[in-house]
Amino acid sequence: MRLSHLLSLPLLALLAGQAIGACAPLRYGYTDKAVAPYYLGSGSEEGKPPGALAELTRESVNGGGCPIVMVRMPPARLRASLEEGRIDATSLFAPDIIGTVPNTVYPRDKSGKIDPSRGIPLYTVVFVRAGDHYPRHGEPAALLRGRTVGLSQGAPHIAAVRGLGVEVDDGAANPELNFEKLKLGRIDAFAISISSMDDMDPMMAARYGRLFVRLDKPLLTSSSYLALNQAYYAANRSQAEAIWRWYGKHGQARMTALLKKYRD
Repeated sequence: MRLSHLLSLPLLALLAGQAIGACAPLRYGYTDKAVAPYYLGSGSEEGKPPGALAELTRESVNGGGCPIVMVRMPPARLRASLEEGRIDATSLFAPDIIGTVPNTVYPRDKSGKIDPSRGIPLYTVVFVRAGDHYPRHGEPAALLRGRTVGLSQGAPHIAAVRGLGVEVDDGAANPELNFEKLKLGRIDAFAISISSMDDMDPMMAARYGRLFVRLDKPLLTSSSYLALNQAYYAANRSQAEAIWRWYGKHGQARMTALLKKYRD
């Protein structure tokens, strides 16, 4: 029995290798702009280090038994590239924020509803000039109605923010340029979606001191999901579900740890 057990080990290893190899490499599309601490570096190459969300995505895909190819592109092209199959996955807001996305699959629970336990919470936080003396405990949508809020080019929640009655300026390519516009008075606030309310506070304090403050309440609350192209999901269903299960089991804890790593 011991001999047969030993003989079975190479066979098991071979079968495991075939199972992983059967999963097509997943092409993950993400912004070619730096959005610290989530994505670092800019241009077509992966940053070194890549950023917290880039690392989390690689871990989750590998955790589901699939290889991953990181594909950077302008954020405005991500959604269309996913719909058309030029990439296999990207991180997306829920459809209640961005609308229906054709040819795209989200993780769903047994009742067929999108499963927030297999996503990452998102908070659209607002930074304003400290000298403007906004009441920090106020409702952001009410405070900013009739004012201009900066969002980065291609941000997926532009329409949702406009729907709150807020004027949107999405001309800046990245957060740094939006903070410069805020400093110069060209916009009244800057909004960005992050995984916990205080993710950017250490960086803001180090870079800008007391020039800006963050409002205490989010402008929007939603979740981010690793959304998959329909064709990729159909061809790799079991591995896709394994990736999402990994997200549900480890995603939030790993994101917290990775954010701490990048802050330190």
